[in-house]
Amino acid sequence: MGSKPLIRLIALIAMLGVMGAVIGEESDTSVWKGLNRMMSAEEFKQSGLDKLDPEELERLDRWLLQFLVHDSELVVKTDETIREMQKQPIRHRIVGHFRGWDGKTTFTLDNGQIWGQRVPSRYFASLEDPEVEISRNPLGYYELKVVETGRRVGVTRIK
Repeated sequence: MGSKPLIRLIALIAMLGVMGAVIGEESDTSVWKGLNRMMSAEEFKQSGLDKLDPEELERLDRWLLQFLVHDSELVVKTDETIREMQKQPIRHRIVGHFRGWDGKTTFTLDNGQIWGQRVPSRYFASLEDPEVEISRNPLGYYELKVVETGRRVGVTRIK
């Protein structure tokens, strides 16, 4: 694997790890499950990590954990590439039939994340597996936007 994809992978993992730790929105205390369980099978293969033997993969996992614990926060705060990545919304789909939100709605995404409505408001819709974007607003809070309709609501990550 070339160094640029590995650096991007490490940066992404660091950014996600630090975002969860700094924001305090990650409720599961055992979030780290190793690269082979955190990435989709396709991502794992495309990154070339499937070529590592179990011992090599375990060493890489340990190194990443050490990096997350000791160095990632500084890298996330100072690396321009990561800062630009943080500004980009993430896109996923809400699983199943979507009826909108009512003030206390939770949103289950196709990547396993669960987000909860943070801002009391109501919006009614009838969509199947709608695509959504999650991004930070100018005040640093997360918002979920239904791509098809453009409607937004403040959210907090639950899982």
